[in-house]
Amino acid sequence: MKSKGLTRKRKKIDRNPRVKHREKYRKALAKRKSRVQEFKEGPQAKYGGESSGFRAGIIRSTALN
Repeated sequence: MKSKGLTRKRKKIDRNPRVKHREKYRKALAKRKSRVQEFKEGPQAKYGGESSGFRAGIIRSTALN
């Protein structure tokens, strides 16, 4: 056993670099999942149009006269 002298107390995760990087990667994945949408392979459902149709005659805007 080596004489380490006065050393600061480290967290359990900091003592094992492999575990620390694994935890770091897990956190990074969680952050990425909130930012980037997961890619879905295979055919996607195509847009089938408006199910109830839309009314061409209706105007919902306000005239600024």
